[in-house]
Amino acid sequence: MKFDTLKTIEKAETARRKGNLPKALALYERAIELEPDELSVKLSYGNVLYSLREYSQSARYFHALHLDHPHNDTIWNGCALSYLKLGEFQLAEQFLKKLVAHKPEDYDSWVALCLAAGSTGNHSDTLFYAMQALQLRPLEPVAHNNLGAALLNVRRTYDALMAFQTANTLDPSNLDAMSNQGTVYSLLDEPDKAIDVYTRCLATGKADRDTEASIRYRMSYDLLKLGRLAEGWQMYDSGFDVKDIRARNPQRRFIAQRWDGRPMAGKRLLIWREQGLGDELMFLSTLPEVIQRCSDIVIECDARLIPALSRSFPRVEFRPERFSRPAMKSDAEDFDVQIPMGSLMGIFRSQLEDFSRATAYVTADPVRAADFRERLDALPNPVKIGICWRSGKLDPQRNPSYTALSDWEPILGLKNIDFINLQYGDCAAELDNARQHFGTQIHHWSDLDLRNDLDGVFALMSELDYVVTAKTAVSEMAPAIGTSTAVLVPRNAWPSFGTGKLQTYPDIDTFSPAVGAPMRDIIPALAAHLHKKFG
Repeated sequence: MKFDTLKTIEKAETARRKGNLPKALALYERAIELEPDELSVKLSYGNVLYSLREYSQSARYFHALHLDHPHNDTIWNGCALSYLKLGEFQLAEQFLKKLVAHKPEDYDSWVALCLAAGSTGNHSDTLFYAMQALQLRPLEPVAHNNLGAALLNVRRTYDALMAFQTANTLDPSNLDAMSNQGTVYSLLDEPDKAIDVYTRCLATGKADRDTEASIRYRMSYDLLKLGRLAEGWQMYDSGFDVKDIRARNPQRRFIAQRWDGRPMAGKRLLIWREQGLGDELMFLSTLPEVIQRCSDIVIECDARLIPALSRSFPRVEFRPERFSRPAMKSDAEDFDVQIPMGSLMGIFRSQLEDFSRATAYVTADPVRAADFRERLDALPNPVKIGICWRSGKLDPQRNPSYTALSDWEPILGLKNIDFINLQYGDCAAELDNARQHFGTQIHHWSDLDLRNDLDGVFALMSELDYVVTAKTAVSEMAPAIGTSTAVLVPRNAWPSFGTGKLQTYPDIDTFSPAVGAPMRDIIPALAAHLHKKFG
């Protein structure tokens, strides 16, 4: 290696030890220019990128190195750790599997593999990986913490709590194990205990920026569960600083400042979508109040909502998202201030009584609504109820919040009711099973795409007498169009804000089983409610 290269590397290492990472990065880049074939220098450059939290860059850099050096385990590790930080867990898992196959005694890789697999839903594999790590280091606190996370993924909640407590017994300063106990208490519907744990975590002052953001974001849901809205929404904003799949997304970057809610004149406001369709609709229930403070508004929303929202708010511009990946910057900043949709709640819903202002805000297409009215009138029974029993996305964590249509026999046997399918996705077999076993025809129309034609779904909903649904986008669409709605949710779901009843709209009927009980347990009570209401 040339003398100039060695001196440059030495300076880079010195800068790195002193914590001057930008300088170290520039020096390593210079060393690569001097010795473009020196792999060790390239690896150091990639590691500094990672240390600078430039995870997108480090992932691309290590992956490019992998293409040239496909059998280098140090590069595998760089790829894996970078993809973990980006929430690209499937890619991380692929590289980690290579590592543990090559070095089965590599404890750190088993730990990381446990995290990656758990985040991709491979929960049985996660338990195996956690046990492998624990066998290698049975007194290692991180191994017990990982085991707790794996147990939590398979809903062995109390066993998970014991594992996290064991980790903290071995290392009282382990913030991950401590904060994970907060997660368990939240799942056990003990938000006060969860908040106490999270508060103690933050009080240690030992959390790095990512960990603190994650703790604050998780804590926000427990604060909201207790009706502590102002604190909860403030913590909720930390979700954009969380660097994994559970974060608020997309994590866009702007030149324009965040809107603080003050009335504006002569300035253009961008409101941009985040999370899923149901959250988007819930957050947009504040839009009539936003319009009172700002007259020039552009909203980037799910493209499927644009026809209905444009009709409902003709003075507001609605458009699809306009930003580029991976930079996460707007294609053109044609606005003066901006705000993510979820942060509107902290401005307009900081107290429980604020939700009384929420009203139906979507206007149905009158022509399509009239068409569905004719179709509904042609059905034999006087009452028309739309039903949706689960999400289109199922996994072990979400499944307990939903039911199977086969659980609905007490409801589907009610007289004088025509049931209308609002369940998006492939459910033909479930509908056929209900017809064969319960003798109930659940009506649907093949010319209505329940997933993509939301303008049509709004039109249909506007003509229904009632909607009964799991907590999905349907539970936000129905009240948004003004149709009375019953929602099946877990006990004390956070949008109940400590009241035991969903608060996002004043007139939602809420049905919840006991804590820890399956959702199907509430079906008889819901059937009795419908019989009383429509019988």
